[in-house]
Amino acid sequence: MKKMIMMAVASLVVVSAGAQNKDFQKQMKAAGAYQEALGILNSNLSGLSAEDKALGYNRLVDLAMDKFNKENNIKLTNQVTQKNDPFDNDGMIEAAENALKAGIECDKFDQMPNSKGKVAPKFRKKNAERLLAARNLLLSAGQDLYNEKKFDAAQTAFGLFVDSRQDPLFSESDFSAETFYTQIAYFAALAAYNNHDFPAASKYADLCKNDAEYGNEAMDIKVLSMKAQLKTKEDSVKYMNDLKALHAQEPENERYFSLLTEYYQNTQDNAAKKALIEEQVAKYPSKMSWALKGESDMNESKWKEAIDSYKKALELDNDFLQVRYNLALCENQQAISLREAAGGNMTPEVKQYLQNSIDNLLIIKEKDPNREMVNWAYTLYQAYYLIGDEAKAKELESLVQ
Repeated sequence: MKKMIMMAVASLVVVSAGAQNKDFQKQMKAAGAYQEALGILNSNLSGLSAEDKALGYNRLVDLAMDKFNKENNIKLTNQVTQKNDPFDNDGMIEAAENALKAGIECDKFDQMPNSKGKVAPKFRKKNAERLLAARNLLLSAGQDLYNEKKFDAAQTAFGLFVDSRQDPLFSESDFSAETFYTQIAYFAALAAYNNHDFPAASKYADLCKNDAEYGNEAMDIKVLSMKAQLKTKEDSVKYMNDLKALHAQEPENERYFSLLTEYYQNTQDNAAKKALIEEQVAKYPSKMSWALKGESDMNESKWKEAIDSYKKALELDNDFLQVRYNLALCENQQAISLREAAGGNMTPEVKQYLQNSIDNLLIIKEKDPNREMVNWAYTLYQAYYLIGDEAKAKELESLVQ
C-alpha cells in the first residue's frame, strides 16, 4: 500500500512538472521583449530540465537578436544610402552582448543529456552562425567606448569578443581570417586595467603576450596589474614567484629581470639581487644587466668594477646617458680614492680617470644641454676642480649654484 502511494505521488510530481514546463514554454514564447523573457526564465530556472533551460536561453537569443538586427539594419542602411535615420546604438550594443551571453548559456545546457539520456543539441549550429554578426559589432563598440573612457563597458565588449571565441559554442566556427584576435585581447587587457579589474587585465594580457606588435605592452599591463594587487605579505610573495616564473620563461626579457631586481632591492634582499645580476651578466648579458651590475658595484663603492660594468653597457648602447653619467661619477670617485692612496698626489692614473670623466660628461652635455635627462653640471664642475682646471670650473659655477 505504501509503495502504491509513493508511486502515485511520484506520478503526480511528474505530471505537475510536465504541466509546469509546458506553462513555462508558453510564457517564454509569448514574451515579446528580452527583459520580460529573462524574468520568466530566472523565476523558473531552478525547476527546469536542461532541455527547457536550453530552450529558454535560446528564446533570449531570439529576442536579443531581434533588437540587434533591427537597429543594425538601420545603421547599415544609413551607411549605404548616406541617410541619418535615428537608431538605438546603445540598445544595439546591449542586445549584441545579451545575445552572445544567452547563446553561450543555451549551448551549455543544449550539450547536456536530455530526458532519454542522449546528447542531442538543437541550437548550436544556428546560434553559432547568427551570433557572429553580434560578436563582430563588439569590436567597434569596444573601441568607441574606450575612446569615451567608458572602461567598464569597453572591457565588457572587448572581453566578450575575446572570451566567446574560446567557448564551445564556436568550436566548429572558422576563425582563420581573424588574425587580429591577440590584438583585441590587448585592448581588453588595457580596458580592464583602466577599469581596475586587475585579474582580468592579467588574463587578457597573457593571451596577447606573443603578439609581435602588442606583446611587450601587454606584458607591461600584466606586471602593473600584478603590482596593483599587492596588499598583503602573501600577495608580495605571489608577486615575486610570478616574476621569477616569468623570468625563467623568458630569461632574456629585460623587463622581468629589472622588476625582479627591483623587488629584491625594495625588500632589501641584497644577496638575492646580487646573485641574480651575476647570473644574468654571465648567461644573458645585456645593457640592462651590465647597468644594474654597475649600480650594484657602485653602491658597494667598488669603483673599478662599476666602471668596467658601465663600459660594457655602453658598448651595447652608446646613447645610454644615465649609464654614461654613472660611469663619470665612478671615474671621479676612483680618481679621489687613488689620490688619497697616493698621499694626495695627482698621479698620471688619477689625471686619466678625471679626464675620462670629463670626456663622458661633455658627451652628455652635448646630447642633453638643458639637463632634462641628467643633471651633469655639478659632476663636471667637480671633475674640472679636481683636475685643476679652474677656468672651466668657474664657467659652471652659475649652473652649480
